[in-house]
Order: sequence, then structure tokens, then C-alpha cells
Amino acid sequence: MGNSFANEPIYDMGKSYEENAEKGPFFDGEIPKREPSATSDFLGFQVASRLGVPAGPLLNSNWVILAAKLGFDIVTYKTIRSRTHPAHPLPNMVYIDSKTPLYAGVAPEVIVESKNRPDNMAHLAATNSFGIPSKDPAFLMQDIARANRAMGAGQVMIVSIVGTPREGEDFVQDFVLAARIAKEAGAKIIEADFSCPNVASKEGSIHLDPQAVSIITKAIAQEIGEIPLVIKLGVVREKERLRQVMEAGARAGARAVCGINTVSKEVVKADGTAALGPTRLRAGVCGGPIRAQALQFLKDAVAVNREQKLDLTLMLTGGAVLPEHFDLFFEAGADVAMSAIGMMFDPYLATKYHRNHHA
Repeated sequence: MGNSFANEPIYDMGKSYEENAEKGPFFDGEIPKREPSATSDFLGFQVASRLGVPAGPLLNSNWVILAAKLGFDIVTYKTIRSRTHPAHPLPNMVYIDSKTPLYAGVAPEVIVESKNRPDNMAHLAATNSFGIPSKDPAFLMQDIARANRAMGAGQVMIVSIVGTPREGEDFVQDFVLAARIAKEAGAKIIEADFSCPNVASKEGSIHLDPQAVSIITKAIAQEIGEIPLVIKLGVVREKERLRQVMEAGARAGARAVCGINTVSKEVVKADGTAALGPTRLRAGVCGGPIRAQALQFLKDAVAVNREQKLDLTLMLTGGAVLPEHFDLFFEAGADVAMSAIGMMFDPYLATKYHRNHHA
């Protein structure tokens, strides 16, 4: 099937996040020629395709611009905060050797890292443990504007935001402040990241708490006005909980839902010690093994969207590492199909899809 690694990843796992941001993306291949024709509506924007990159891999405007040139037409500027925030130290990504699907809250809960890259793209899996680093607002204002200016015809960029819980400060208002930065920088679409573990919610993660989703979504929507708002959800294992969360978001002003993030597992070395160090026993796993979990999330989200008549746009990410995986996402009901680690390790992933579909 031609699934072997034809290119080196554009993110260097051996370098720090800061080095990757400053010197990457590491790509010296040809930019394919493309004449996009078909267009689709995405939250009021005409896009040449419904392929995207979710929040995370596109560290700054240089990364956003490359992804867009390589055929991803809905690109997400990595999650920003209201203030500078450091990345976790190395290691951030280690390979995972798992050729069977991984589900949240289902055995195996302990995964052993692999010292070697998997033998082909179909088996690609790794940890994602960066800590949502962010540059200062002055940098973000200029860099987001630069990325927006570089979007081609039929392309649009989303800016992802997150609130930061700080002692003595209003967590909801910090979300609003991050949204204000994105808005003033010229964001066309804003995504609120509710998918990461967060001490501000009694559930541990905002996306599991319908009340928190409602309060924060409403506050952001009031701040950004007509700018479309996406809410990013992690895995929600119970369909009833997902219904409550999606209804809360829709009623409060969200126009789209993006899921999933990663699947949290304890990741260890061969000797049983924590692969990412003693302070990070668990990590989010991304890549091929979580695709089944993503598709299950989508199945439930499609049903809730239809049954409750929410009219939400559904964006799916999680485990798309081959071009045909985008088709699986679309066939299952996704309005937008996205890839993170797949794009990082095969920058021509979207190009291959477009060629297969003559776009």
C-alpha cells in the first residue's frame, strides 16, 4: 500500500519544543502544484477541501503556512494563552508500540514506549506531552496576522485558545482574555480548548462538565461576537454526558465541535519507570491506535447532533495517518477530517488524498 515512511517528520522529536518552533518545520521537499476547484462551506468560509490540521502541530505562522501549502485547507494555529507559558522539558514525544486500538478508560492502561519508529505509517503512534506552551501576546498578535495573510484561496485558519487557572484569578475571564487576543490578532474562527485536564473543573476536564462548558462558552461567545466559535472536546465515554455537553455548548453559542484530543495512558519504559519522567506518569497517546476511539466519539456526536437538532459542525481528529483514513472520517459523518501526527510524519498526506480524489 506504500505506507512506508517516505519523508522525515517535520517535527524533530530529539529537539526541544522551543528549537522546533524557532528552526522548524524541518521540511525541504517540493511544494506540490495544486489547482483547487471544488469548494465547501465551513462556518461561513468557502474552503477548497474539508481537510484540516487540529490544534497542536502548527507551532507558529511558519508551520501554519507550510501545512496550508501542502494541501490542508482548514489549519489551526496552536493553542494560545493570555500570557507566556513554558513547554514541558524533553521528552515530549516517545514512540508507542501498539498495533491494537486504544480506548480511554479501557485496558491496557499501561503502555510501553518503543525505542524505534514503527515500521510504517499505519502503525505510527507516539505520546503528546507539551503542556500547551504559549508565546507572549505581542508575538502572537503579529504572528497570527502573518499566518492569516498567507492563507491561499479556499483556506481558513482557526486560532485555538485556552484559559489558565492561576491562584486568585478568574479562570473564565482568562479564557475571555485569550479569546480577545485572538480576536484582536484577526482570528477568523476561534476554538476553545476544553479537552485537556484542568483543575478548574470538578470533573478534572472541562469537556466532561456541562455547566463549565456552558459558562465558558457563553463568556467567550459574548467577547468574540460574530466570529464562529468551535469547542474542542476530549473523549466522552458516555453518550448521555456527551449530549449534555454538546447541548450546553450549542445553547451558549458554539457553532462547531472538534474531538478528540488524545487517549490518556500511563507510559513506561521497558524497566517500568515513567517514560516522560516521574512528574508525568500519564501522557496523551496519538496516532493510529486511537482512530477507533475517535470514530466512536464521532458516531455518538453525529447521533446527538441529529437527535437534538443542534446543527453543529462536526470536526474529527485522532488517528488519521493514511489518506484513506480521511474517507473513514467523512463516511462516518465528519464535516471536517483532521490529522496531527499523520501530517507531522507524512507532510504529503493531504496531497495524496487530493490526488486520489482529483481535487
